[in-house]
Order: sequence, then structure tokens, then C-alpha cells
Amino acid sequence: MTFEVYVWPAQWGLPSMDATCLSLIIYLQIAFPSQFTLVETINPDLSPSGQLPFIRHETETVASFSSILSYLRDSVGTSSIHASKTGDAAWLAHAESNLGNLVLHMFFSLHANWAELVHPSIVYRFPIPQRYYAPLRLQESYKSRLEAAGLWSLPGIEQEREKKKSFLKDPRAPEEEIKPKDRFLQVFEREKVLDKARTTLDLYARLLGSYNFFNGDRPSLLDAVVAAHILLLLRPPFPDPLLQDLVNNSYPSLCAHANRTYDQTLSTPLPARTQSVSSSLQSLIPPDWRGEQGDVWVTRLRFAFAGLTLGGMFTYMTARSRLLR
Repeated sequence: MTFEVYVWPAQWGLPSMDATCLSLIIYLQIAFPSQFTLVETINPDLSPSGQLPFIRHETETVASFSSILSYLRDSVGTSSIHASKTGDAAWLAHAESNLGNLVLHMFFSLHANWAELVHPSIVYRFPIPQRYYAPLRLQESYKSRLEAAGLWSLPGIEQEREKKKSFLKDPRAPEEEIKPKDRFLQVFEREKVLDKARTTLDLYARLLGSYNFFNGDRPSLLDAVVAAHILLLLRPPFPDPLLQDLVNNSYPSLCAHANRTYDQTLSTPLPARTQSVSSSLQSLIPPDWRGEQGDVWVTRLRFAFAGLTLGGMFTYMTARSRLLR
């Protein structure tokens, strides 16, 4: 059985920069080693669900993490499916939700990490005009989830100082000191995030105990999911290492587990190819014109950009024809 796995692109020494995609890749390396090819893409519209990851196997296209697992289980039986130590799907759901929130907070909520690391890592993968709005809409798509978890919009002290400095009329003017009250609130909010993270990480440190894996001596689906999230907290060079420092300094067993899982599943490069992105002109065509269902806001942007482009071309051609007369 061979199949293609469509995922967000590789980054920071990992085969995908997305936690769900990375969880699936690690698990497939456990259950189906050397039986799949990664296809890196930044176009979730290829997926039936509009989200990555998804797989293509023969004539079937299957999307969503849980649906992929069910499809593989039904297609090849259960012999390759290693159950978790608890045998309880609740642990998997908890890990995807709570560890996922921590990763998303580091990527999309902390200003320095988004502006200096994540955004630059993805923006030029998009063709024009998507690069001007797609990354921001990706960030915005996680806002409600992180707000509900109390993990949205937490500017770091240094980022707030840089923001204020950028508005100074004279760049040579001395930095404006952050007021003690504002500094206290920022420190307090960051400590609240650390407390939330400790609550989640403590659970998995206790569950792992002194075992190499949650299943004892063999990696499982839960190992794949937990390790993927911890790796995405450990490996990227975050400008604001709020939770990275916490994991490194306070959870050595989870760090060792993630690195152990990486060594067993990802230390050897995986077969991969890159899905070609739409050309600039093709990307101007609204999704509904291509038989796809698209976002109204994105469609309007494409219309506006197409109008500006065509208007500019018409103006140029008119002016050029007059010069040639």
C-alpha cells in the first residue's frame, strides 16, 4: 500500500511546520514506514475539507486526521495500528486540543514569533496576490480558538517597546520607558500563560512516567501526537521563547520523549515533493469561476487585484500606443 500525504511544508528541520500534519507523518512512520510520499503544499483548497493534511490513495481522497486514521485502519486492518497506553481516545483529543493551543499560541499570538519567524517562513511560499493576505488570514483563523483558551494577543515586553519606538518621529530619540503598571500587567499575563502550559504539560509528564513511550516500549498514536507538538515547541528558533524555555527547563522527560520519537521516525529523510502553486494570473480567478467554493472576502480581494492589474495594463498599453504614433 502506497499513498500520498499532503501536508504544510517542512521547516526548522521537521517535515512539516503544522502540528496535525507532523503528528500524522510521525504516526505513519510508526505504522506504515516507507509506504507513503509527502507532498508539501500551501494550498488547503486541494483538500475536500479545505484543511491539511489529507491523503490520496488510488482513487480515494481522504481528509481530516481522524478520517485518515479510520480509512487506513479499514483498508489495512488493525495489525499496524498501535493503541495508546490508556486505550482512551480522550487522551488524543486532549493532546490535539491543549498541546495544540500551546503551539498555536507560540506561532500566531506572540507578536515577535509571528512577525519575525512564522510569517517570514510562509509568506513567500504563496504566489501573488495570495501572499498579501493569505498568511494574515491564516493567523486570523486561529484567533477565536486561542481567545476561548485565553491564549490570544499577548504582546511581549520587548515587542511593545519596539512598537512604541516605531512611532517616534526621531529614530535617534531615547526609548520611551514602559510604565511600571503596563510592565506588571504584561508579566502577569505571561505568567498566566505559563500556568496554563504547566497544567497541560504536567499531565503528560506524569502519564509518561519513567517509560520510553506512553505504551511502554513501543511508540503509539499518542506518542506521535504528543511528540509532534513538543517538537514544534522545541525546534523553531523563536525570538520570544516563552514556552520553549519552560519545556526545556522543566520537562526533560517530555523533551527526551520527543527527541526519541524523532530519532525513531524522522531521522532519515522522507520521500517528498512540492505541489506547484497556482500562477499569479490563475490565482486571480475567483474560486467559484473554477468550480470551487471560495471565501467571499478573498473573492472580492481577487476581483480588486484583477481590476487593478487589468487597469494598469490598459493604461500602459494606451500610453505606449500614443508614444508610437
